[in-house]
Amino acid sequence: MSQGLPIHPFRERIVSETARAGCLILTAPTGSGKSTQVPQFLLGQSPGKVLVLQPRRIAARSLAARVAAETKTGLGEMIGYQVRFDNRCGPRTQVVFQTYGVFIQQMLKDPLLPGVGAVLLDEFHERTLECDLALAWLKALRRGRRSDLRVLVMSATLDDAALAGYLPDAARVDVPGRLFPVDVRHRPGDAGGRPEEGALSALRDLAREGLDGSVLVFMPGLREIRRALTVLGPCCREQGLELHSLHGSMGLAEQQAVLEPSPRRRVIVATNVAETGLTIPQVTMVIDSGLHRVAAFDAARGINTLYLARISLGNAAQRAGRAGRTAPGRCVRLWSQAEEAGLAAGLAPEVLRLELSALRLQAASLPEAVDWLTPPQEAAWDAAERSLAALKALDAAGRVTPAGRALLRYPAPPRVAAVLESALAMGPEAYERAAAMAAVFETAGDRRPGGEADLAALAEDLEAGNREDVPREAAEVFRQLRRLRGRGGGGGAPDAGADALARAWLAAFADRLAAREGEGAFYRLSDGRGVSLTGVKDAPALILALDVRERAGGGQARQTGVNLFLALAPESVARAFPGDCSWTPVAEFDERSRRVVKEERLLFRGLALARRAAAARKEDRKTSADLWAEKFASGELRHPGLDERVLQFVARIRLARRFYPDMGCPAMDADDWRLIYGEVCAGRNSLKDIERVSLLPGIEGYLGRTLTDFIGRVLPATRRLPSGRMGRFTYHESQPAELAARLGDFIKMTGTLSLCEGRLPVTFDIRAPNHRTVQKTRDLSSFWANAYPEIKKEMKRRYPRHPWP
Repeated sequence: MSQGLPIHPFRERIVSETARAGCLILTAPTGSGKSTQVPQFLLGQSPGKVLVLQPRRIAARSLAARVAAETKTGLGEMIGYQVRFDNRCGPRTQVVFQTYGVFIQQMLKDPLLPGVGAVLLDEFHERTLECDLALAWLKALRRGRRSDLRVLVMSATLDDAALAGYLPDAARVDVPGRLFPVDVRHRPGDAGGRPEEGALSALRDLAREGLDGSVLVFMPGLREIRRALTVLGPCCREQGLELHSLHGSMGLAEQQAVLEPSPRRRVIVATNVAETGLTIPQVTMVIDSGLHRVAAFDAARGINTLYLARISLGNAAQRAGRAGRTAPGRCVRLWSQAEEAGLAAGLAPEVLRLELSALRLQAASLPEAVDWLTPPQEAAWDAAERSLAALKALDAAGRVTPAGRALLRYPAPPRVAAVLESALAMGPEAYERAAAMAAVFETAGDRRPGGEADLAALAEDLEAGNREDVPREAAEVFRQLRRLRGRGGGGGAPDAGADALARAWLAAFADRLAAREGEGAFYRLSDGRGVSLTGVKDAPALILALDVRERAGGGQARQTGVNLFLALAPESVARAFPGDCSWTPVAEFDERSRRVVKEERLLFRGLALARRAAAARKEDRKTSADLWAEKFASGELRHPGLDERVLQFVARIRLARRFYPDMGCPAMDADDWRLIYGEVCAGRNSLKDIERVSLLPGIEGYLGRTLTDFIGRVLPATRRLPSGRMGRFTYHESQPAELAARLGDFIKMTGTLSLCEGRLPVTFDIRAPNHRTVQKTRDLSSFWANAYPEIKKEMKRRYPRHPWP
């Protein structure tokens, strides 16, 4: 043991409190030794193994190696680890460092955990789905058949109130920190600037002050790490610094090289895997971008989101603490103090952010129900149940079915597990291809952006050993899934073709079927959502959008894109879902050609899989008219015949409705227009055809002869004037009507004028010979007596040839 670590004075208390209560909540800051020393404290305290759960493989491996060295035993003897793809445990192993994922698989196979005496849930503040499920089941076990099981929840930062309420009988030990002082300074960059540029400026500042150790640089993801390695390279060479990266998708040997002491100072560019758990030697300086990529699932839209976000205050404290583990340190934060004041205290647990079908299936397979530290949201839980019911993994009561239990043996999401289970019955070659496809699917998030996105092509590359577009881990997943076929049997049936395998994917991901719209790479899913496929030369007409992600960051707008797809033929869908596919006649308005297009479509749950020309039908005439009517009545399109004469006629109809309500004049609202347009546009397919048809006869036909004649009498369009010429009325819905004519046409006309039995006054619009208004009046007698003499002088000067009596 390392006797000088801050955790050691608390050894007896940790051991005694754990023995007394059986459950312990332990908070101890980074560098206190909780991850390496507490497992050793508990050795021999109770029968059975001590399991130490870690969120990441890299931490489980490095911690096991550290404890094995401290106990002077070989790794895999008394101290071992179990992570995906790697098991270093033997028959005498007493302390096992496991990832939470491996523990969940062990827990599902034998929920009573025979041979286990204690389980330590380390770094519990990360609140992954596995963290929450593990604690929920351990609580249920202690409450029932395994009251002897000892459970420790450990972290540097914990939600004390929530945990205390959830584990009311748990003991509590808080270990104070003994970090060296860390000089934290803020160095905000330009708004919208890239984090690697800010890191370079911060590194130069630290170099000018003097580099007294290695530098740990936190970046949000692989993309930024790659850019940072390029940007920081020249400065590191100038300063004689080694430059390394550290992230979860690296190989074990590469990770170990970074975690070993080096005679030279180093710059290590890492994701948040370096925040906790790992001891990186010689680090005394931290440059923190303040960013991380957050995964979330939108249950309402059925998509994964991956967005760039600010870290929490808890993350910032953890990162800064890395600089003060062995000596006084410095931390440069690439944001301002004002921005820091707005940071959240912590990140929401995954149970509130991610898709929950795997968690729902795992929970259903346990012998009894569990209660949750943070209950899942109802919408996400219901979506998970619907997804599992579609796979026949849950029955109507929400209980796991035999088919659901079969899915649990695969280390894959339930939908992908369903594909593998189907392929198992198709024969060894089909299963081999399905395993390759599943491996690519699982590691899709690790691929370089803009690379190959075709699942079938990537699976072929993986099988052939061509790994250029396939992440390193895909090969390990592939090997693991191939081994499972031997354990699960199957393979007796003859091998099925690619079409049968495609249908297996379709059965599991039917809601991700998407059809291309137009000639580009924009697709429409059956629920109406649109997604884009980038980096593809010849976009298939029909795909399964297997990995749909919403990305945002760097000030860019959110975009929903397809990260992984499988091309399908319409016939495959029809064979897989014969009851859901049918040829249906369709008429719709085409925006580009401004025509009503009539065709037959092969529809699957509302999604058009294929199209063909349609034979003429009697009902097409009405369908076409209805489409035009909706476009015009809603205002999406303006009817070319909607001129001033028509608008004036409509105003007269509405005034007649107002002054003569008993006559039954229509309101001329959208419903009336739909009926009028429906008649006018019947049998016409293009806008050019419609332009030739006047609207006035259609409106008059809609009114009928009686109403049309009535409106013509009480609200005439024109009036004969004393000159013998016709004056034209202009009607307004909320103002007096206007009667317009040239001044000479009004001579000998006096007094006022009104319509509709005196209810609608008329304003006289008196115009010059050039038809421009010279005066408006309600009373012509007053006009002739008062205004006309002056106007007459001006008119005689401007128009001397006209008579001006």
